[in-house]
Parts: sequence; structure tokens; C-alpha cells
Amino acid sequence: MGWQVTSFIYGGQPYAAADLEEYRSLARTLHDTASDWRSASVAWSTSALQLAQQRFSVALCTTLASGRPYSASIGHVTLPYETLIARCAEHARNCQSIANRLTDMAMLLIRAHSLYAESESWMTRMINELLQGVSGIEPKYTAAGGAALAGSGMLFGSLYEGRFNPIWGLTSSAGAHEGLMSGLGAFVGGVNPIEGITRTDEVNRAAERIAAICAPLDGMRQGNVLDVVEVTTPVDVVRSSSSVSQSLENLRRLAEERLGKVDLGSGLDYATIAIQKYRKADGSVSWLVTIPGTDGQDDSPFGWPQNVELMSSDPARRMNADSARMVAESMRRAGIGANEPVALIGHSQGGIVAATIAADMASQYNIQHVVTAGSPVANHPIPSSTWVTSIEMEDELVAALDGASNPTTDNWLTVHGYATKTGATSLGDIDENGSCMPGNTLSSWERGYHGAEVKDAPEHKEITHWLKYHQAAYQNATDLGSSAVIAHEQHFQNVIDGELEETRYFRGRMMHDGITIAPSDRQISPKMLGN
Repeated sequence: MGWQVTSFIYGGQPYAAADLEEYRSLARTLHDTASDWRSASVAWSTSALQLAQQRFSVALCTTLASGRPYSASIGHVTLPYETLIARCAEHARNCQSIANRLTDMAMLLIRAHSLYAESESWMTRMINELLQGVSGIEPKYTAAGGAALAGSGMLFGSLYEGRFNPIWGLTSSAGAHEGLMSGLGAFVGGVNPIEGITRTDEVNRAAERIAAICAPLDGMRQGNVLDVVEVTTPVDVVRSSSSVSQSLENLRRLAEERLGKVDLGSGLDYATIAIQKYRKADGSVSWLVTIPGTDGQDDSPFGWPQNVELMSSDPARRMNADSARMVAESMRRAGIGANEPVALIGHSQGGIVAATIAADMASQYNIQHVVTAGSPVANHPIPSSTWVTSIEMEDELVAALDGASNPTTDNWLTVHGYATKTGATSLGDIDENGSCMPGNTLSSWERGYHGAEVKDAPEHKEITHWLKYHQAAYQNATDLGSSAVIAHEQHFQNVIDGELEETRYFRGRMMHDGITIAPSDRQISPKMLGN
């Protein structure tokens, strides 16, 4: 047993209205035809029941009850009931099988071409606003309802597994995460519930209020000086990439190596990012910045408090977050030119940093593409010229902390994944070279394109915030052949098209004023303790 991820696609390059209606018409036709086949299946099943009833209608007739055309009784003949009933049952199963295949085809068509994405996005927005409004009017009852929803899911999920597992609470309450977060954000941020209906940045305003108090305190606790140093390793941790999938794999390798989940022998540790330089055929260069997420170490710029600062509604506050400052300083040290194309890819806090730099350093760098995995970035003001590919899991919670759904614009595409149990056998181990790419057992067509396998997934339910789930989500979205996904993939590939010329790693540490640092070429960046 293992886990697979089924993906739905929102946003991206839209179809022409006529093409969209043609696809919808085809999906409806498939559904209607499937319904007809199900009706035929019911009819054949009914015929089998009627034959069985007729067979036993005369209780004392041994020939009729036997169901065989001829019996020992001379002169008695009957229909071959056993054969007829078996044939009817077989036809019923075949008709049901055809109906299921047609329904699967219709669903694949809907998922691949996002046929009802606008309606689903609108409905999600309405539910979020309703939950936010109820939260503002009756916060106690809303909290109790949310707790009951999570608690019931935790209970039934644990019973299903045969062991206590609180993660099921996230799954059962997943549909309410964004609405509840926006309601909480409105309460903390001082947003009137009625006013909140016309906006989606309640969480960001709340984060600014919290960061205004907590950021100076954290600066005193952790230190207000950022030390950024370039580090080297003989191990090819972040390798050459030519696609989003390969870049996600490199991001996972770097993230899990520094957290100790894999051991590649690189010597790289926490608060380390990678910057790659690609040389194009015409001699120009482009860049790819790989940014892992929160590591939570005491002296790390990628700690927990920095998440709140990055979510602030104030641009200055966002860029003043230690993790954003570290990445910005590393980009400066790497020598990225103002007009040179840059792609950023990040997981969790790393994705928020990527969105922050794309939004708040647009005048300093040519940020052409941002890829986020499990990052709450819906309200970051990323320029419309920058392409954004976001991958989010339904029940990971972290991606819903912004309290809003991502924009569904031409240049902003969101892959939304759902993890389900599957009978397929997972490989269970990461390869010797640290590879954890999905889809290495059953191929997509063998799964009916229902989902992509999550490699190294345990038997029990775990939090889907791990990058391997986002990798599987993107794999399934790619397998569907969505034109929107293809367009974003091609744009990302065009940004980093070329030969990998160098990969440089930068590590950050926080410290207090007055500490001497060697060697002397390390830059010490003091943090503003207030705005």
C-alpha cells in the first residue's frame, strides 16, 4: 500500500470561449453516455433478478428449480436459467465497467483542461467569505465547529489506521482552512467582517500587527546581524536542471540534506541556498535560485518568526525579514545583473521568500518565473509580468495560511493536489543518489492518470507538506497534458535554457552586534529593529 496525489489545475493560459465550450460539451456527452450505460447495467441486473424469481415461481417443479433445460423427469423442459442469469450478470458488469471508464474519461478531461475552474474558484471564495463573516460574528461557535470538525476526522482516521494519528484532523477540516484563517486574520488585523468581503489580505494585515511587536523582540533574542558566507561542497547536491520537475527534485535534495533526512555527504547544513548560473547559446546568462524552507534553528535566518514577517502587508517589513535579506544578499554576491533573467523556486518559507523578492525587488532584478511549493503567497503583489507556478496540497494547512486562494490569471497557475491511499506498492526508500522522483513504479497510464505515486510514503497518513507530495502533484498535472501546465513548463525552461556554468551555495547565520567574524570578506548586515 502507498499514497498517490491527484491534481486539479487552476489559472494559467485560458482557452478561447469556443474551445472551452467544446470541451465542456464533450465532458457532458461522456457523462450522459456513462449514465446510459449505467441504466443498461441496471436493466441487465433486473433481468437476472426476474429470471431468478421466475425460476423458483413453482416451488414443487424440480425441473424448473434446477434451471437446466432437461431434467430426469421425462417430458419436462425448461429454459437454461443458470446460463441466462450468468449472461445477464456478465452484461451488467460489462456495462458498469464501460460506464466507469466513460466517467473517468470525463473527469480526466475536466481536470486536464480546468473546465469548471472558474466556478470552483468562485464557490471557494464564497465559502471563505462566509466562514470569515461567521467567525467575526460568532468566533466562539466557529472555533468550536472547527475543533469538532478536526476532532471527528482525527477520531475516524485514527480508527481507520488502528493507531492515533492527529494528521487526519487536517484532512477532515481542509475545506475550511482558508476561511478560518481569513476569519482569524480579520479578528487579529482589526478588519471589519463586512469590509473583509471585498478583500483577501486579512491574514497579511494581521501578520503586520504581530510582526511589529515580535520582530524587534526576536532580533534581540536571535541577534540583529546577518552573516552570509559562501560555502563549497564536492557533492553535486543541486544539479543541472531543465524543467520544473528537476528543479523540485534539486530543491528537495538540498532541503532534506540540510535537515538530515538524507545524507549525501555534502557537509551543507541549515540556512543554505543555491544559486545557479546558466550560459545560453547567444552568450547571455540566466539564473536559478533554489530556496528551501524553515529549518527552525536558533541562529538561522530561516526560523519560525521570519514567516510572520514575510507574510506582512508592509513591503519594507517583508524585505526586512532575515531570510529575505539573506537571499537578496546572496543574489548580490553571486553577481546577478539587473537585466539578466532569473527564476526562483522555493518550498514553504522559501516560496514566500521567492514571492517577496519577486514582488518587492522587481525594480532591481528581472524576475521572470517563480515556483512555489506549499507556500501561502496569494496576496503577495507579484507583478503580472512574472510567471508564477504554485503547487499546493489540499490538507497541508501551510499553503492555506494566507486565508485566500491564489489568483487565477494568465501568468499565475496553481496545481492543487489531493493525497489518497492506493493499492500500488511504493519503493519505500530513497535511491542511493538521494533521488526521490515520483512515478518510478506504476506508470501514469497504468493508474488511469488518477494520480502520481508519492515515493517513500509511509503506510500511515502523514502531513502532506513534505516536498515529495508536491512533486507527485506536479507529476500528475504534467501527465494530464494540460496546455496551461505545458505553457508554464516551457516558460520556465526558456528562462534557464542553456548550459550550467556554476552552482554556488550560500549559508546564513544570525548573531549579535560586536561579534568578530572571520574571514573579513563576510558581510555583516544589521537588521532594522523597527520601521
